[in-house]
Amino acid sequence: MKNLLIITVLVFSVLTLNAQETKKTRKQKKAEKEAKLIEQTKKLIEANAWEFDATQMLPAQGRSKSLTTDYNVILKDNNVNSYLPYFGRAYSASYGSSESPMIFEAPIEDYSVKDGKKGSYIVKFSAMNKGDKVEFTFNVSVTGFTSLNIISTNRQHISYHGELVEIEEEEK
Repeated sequence: MKNLLIITVLVFSVLTLNAQETKKTRKQKKAEKEAKLIEQTKKLIEANAWEFDATQMLPAQGRSKSLTTDYNVILKDNNVNSYLPYFGRAYSASYGSSESPMIFEAPIEDYSVKDGKKGSYIVKFSAMNKGDKVEFTFNVSVTGFTSLNIISTNRQHISYHGELVEIEEEEK
């Protein structure tokens, strides 16, 4: 009877230790993944070549909308390629235009990167879109989650949420 009790205690102890080791490795995996994201984000910001993938749009008025299509902003070679939807009030717009004012490609002006809170980055620049000055402000967390605020001369401001990723190379 004593042998059965001792064996039961030993088996229970071994199982408990294995369960604790599994939890520890999960924590380690999570920490390694987070460290990799932090390093990737830092590398992208320093290279001044990255892509912002938008997943949610927050107009100045109205409800936020989840974005299911691939909307993005690509920053590369001192140019911005913006492909984003727009909902909001236009103070001045070209007659008969049905294309989003946030779909354009232009050279970047006044580019700056500042350190934010808790290791985050604040990236600011402006670009001209058909006579409309558009100011971009990216708030990038250390792990790559990003919020984008856009202020336009001729339109209401709008915000987007998404993440910073490497630029996908086009297949040839």
